[in-house]
Amino acid sequence: MVNELNNLIQDILKSNVDLLFIAVKQRAKFEGWLKFELACALKKKYTDTRVEYCLGKEKKVLIDIFSNGSFIELKTPNTNYKIEDCDDKTRPITKNISSIVNDVNKLKQLNNKGYIAFVLFPLDDKEKYKNHIEKITCCLKNYQETILTINKVKVLVFTGEINFVLS
Repeated sequence: MVNELNNLIQDILKSNVDLLFIAVKQRAKFEGWLKFELACALKKKYTDTRVEYCLGKEKKVLIDIFSNGSFIELKTPNTNYKIEDCDDKTRPITKNISSIVNDVNKLKQLNNKGYIAFVLFPLDDKEKYKNHIEKITCCLKNYQETILTINKVKVLVFTGEINFVLS
C-alpha cells in the first residue's frame, strides 16, 4: 500500500500542476483538496473508502481516510526555506513535522494497518529537510520518498507504513 499511495499522490499532483503551483508558490496548504482526490482514486479500487472516518463513541478519533481496512493520515506541510519561485513566508517546519509525528502516534495507538502520507514543500537545495524526515522514519515499518518538480520547485511525496512494534 505504501507504493500504491505514493504513486496515486504523484499522479494526482502531476495531473494538477497548475493548481498545485498556486499553492506551492504561496506556501498554502492543500490537504483538504488532496484528501478528496486521493479518496476518489482509492474508491476506484476499494469500495469501502471513506473520508474523515470516525472511530469510537465516547473518545472519538477522526481519521483522514479509511480504505481497504486501513487508516490513512494525510498532511501537506510547508517549509520556510528561501526558494526563488515561492513567496517568502514564515512557515514553521518544526511545527509541521511535529504534527505528522502526532498523527503517526495516533495511528500507532489504534493498532491497525496505518499509513502516513504527506507532501512537503518547497524543498531546499541543501536538503536540510532530511533532518526533519528522520523524526518520522524512525516510527515506520517501511516508507517511500519521491521528489517531484513543480514549475522548478521541488516537493517531496512521502508515504509510510506505521510500525506497531514498541521500541
